[in-house]
Amino acid sequence: MLPPSAISRVTGVNVEPRNFNLGGAQFLPQRLAVIGTGNDDAVYDTRKHEATGSADAIAQRYGYGSPLHLAARQLFPDAGGGANFPVTFFPLRKATGSVAATGAISCEGVPTATGSGTARIGGIEVEFAIIENNTPAAILAALKERIAGRLEMPVIPGTYGNDSLPLTAKWSGDAGNDITIEIEANAPGVTFGIVNMSGGAVDPDVNEALGKVGQVWETFFLSCFSYRNQSRLNIFKTFGEGRWDEMTKMPCLVAHGCTDDFETRTAVTRQRKTDYVNFFVPGVGSPEIPFVIAARGLVNIMRTANSNPALNDHGTLTGLRAGPDEEQENYLTRNNSVHNGSSTSVKIGNVIGLNDTITFWHPDNEAVPSRRYVVDAVRLMNIVFNIRLIMEDPLMKGAPLVPDDNPTGNPRAIQPKTVRTAMMNLANALARHAILATSEFTKENMTVRISSMNPKRLDLQFPCKLAGNVEVSSTDIFFGFYFGEA
Repeated sequence: MLPPSAISRVTGVNVEPRNFNLGGAQFLPQRLAVIGTGNDDAVYDTRKHEATGSADAIAQRYGYGSPLHLAARQLFPDAGGGANFPVTFFPLRKATGSVAATGAISCEGVPTATGSGTARIGGIEVEFAIIENNTPAAILAALKERIAGRLEMPVIPGTYGNDSLPLTAKWSGDAGNDITIEIEANAPGVTFGIVNMSGGAVDPDVNEALGKVGQVWETFFLSCFSYRNQSRLNIFKTFGEGRWDEMTKMPCLVAHGCTDDFETRTAVTRQRKTDYVNFFVPGVGSPEIPFVIAARGLVNIMRTANSNPALNDHGTLTGLRAGPDEEQENYLTRNNSVHNGSSTSVKIGNVIGLNDTITFWHPDNEAVPSRRYVVDAVRLMNIVFNIRLIMEDPLMKGAPLVPDDNPTGNPRAIQPKTVRTAMMNLANALARHAILATSEFTKENMTVRISSMNPKRLDLQFPCKLAGNVEVSSTDIFFGFYFGEA
């Protein structure tokens, strides 16, 4: 712009960049919050801790084989894709009066030939030697050495007695009951027995961890506890609903691992028809620890949400073993599972595959539950994020607000039509990313107006039709035969 002092005849043309595309969609950066405990014998503070991408660093901080370490092994694997998003750990100490789960491996007989065995505990495998003519005590001593030598093992082997090797979870609480024990041996004359892990009880209050989240937009939470505690699910639900509140504007979801069958897991979800915060990452019949499955599943889900939030991921949980074939569910069972608010899994080779990833939400009065799919929640998170980018822009805050039909020369003034243009651009961008099915519906039905009650308030409505995803396909094949001419 020419200065006011210019009076001689002249034509000035100034060129400078301006952004006339306000409202272009950006993807919400994903963040994960992990809530769990360290080992009972580890000494650590309970301040929240943003990870550096190293599972070993988490182990050194909270104890090897602890829930937080085992989750970190899936989030930051030595090989393969891991978390490409920030991960914050919210550690809790064991609760007063808590008890660690216990189990045992027994051995009987004398081997008539040298062989070997494999023990899998919580999905973590060790091999051990079985020497000809060894006693059960010697065999279990070799096994104990191998278990103790594997730092990430979730159990501590005890002192041999009564032909049995006792095992104790490294942490106290319910989740230790979900540690599986498997033994395979190829030595004749020897038989092994298993006492499944049980007796773990009393978890810490997750409210302590949730109270430390603050004004950080953690989009997903991983619970390293059993999903069967309804009171804890209620805490997560209340917290999550608060994060979806119009004043907080930081929506989130809470993931829980699950290896149980249809009847067991839906006994919980049937009671939670209006819960759109909690969801399962299942692996039916898997020998892996449930929260380990959820951690690996969240890597898939959240990496996809970062790169293509409209895509409903159906990836495989590499490195984690699926359950046996006979425990896998047919289509009818999986379909009923979705109707009852539970995610489903399938077996792909010997690996767990994500199938239906849904929240517990399934109210009776909705033929098509509006908050069923996790991918739709991710879509809504992205819409909230982008509207916040527009309305919380520093140029928007405190700007003069004038009607559309009032000419103004104030460069900081905002008119409803200015905001409407930005929102129309946003609708177009969201539709291009397949977050919205159509932008035209939104543009035709949105409203932006100065409040009739408060001259310092803008009232907006941004109606939108979310895009769907290919979940079901139905093809009719009609056939006939060719008959030669008579």
